[in-house]
Amino acid sequence: MTMLTRWKILVLLCGGFVTGTEAAGTKTVQLELHLVVTQPPPCTVGGASVEFGDVLTTKVGDVSQTKPVGYSLNCDGRASDYLKLQIQGTTTTISGEQVLQTSVQGLGIRIQQAGNKQLVPVGITDWLNFTLSGSNGPELEAVPVKEPTTQLAGGDFNASATLVVDYQ
Repeated sequence: MTMLTRWKILVLLCGGFVTGTEAAGTKTVQLELHLVVTQPPPCTVGGASVEFGDVLTTKVGDVSQTKPVGYSLNCDGRASDYLKLQIQGTTTTISGEQVLQTSVQGLGIRIQQAGNKQLVPVGITDWLNFTLSGSNGPELEAVPVKEPTTQLAGGDFNASATLVVDYQ
């Protein structure tokens, strides 16, 4: 075989390799990740209750009827001091504010911060951010409130809510 023939065969073989290959394409692959992130609960809440005793219907909404919401927080093992608090319960709107609904039509319980009297809205969307100091959460108060046009009759009333604490 002559040198020229060898070159022709080599060129033909190389041409066959080049024409017999395709450029590598790209393919999109969906990747699903399943993660479980564990974090200790920030706190356990206990003892949240308020007793109003006898309240004159004419004193509903009066500052003299304000009672502290006694609750305790046990926050051992928390990952952060930056927490948030939520009051979950059935709501009613009285004087434009979302308050806790009671068993008496037109009567609600306003939950507020003790120092500045700022409303703590009841529901599942609003949170009150706070920084835990020791084992004390924000001081809360409860005040019975009614619409100005509502005439209340004497009798018992009750309401219930869930106090939730979580990380900010």
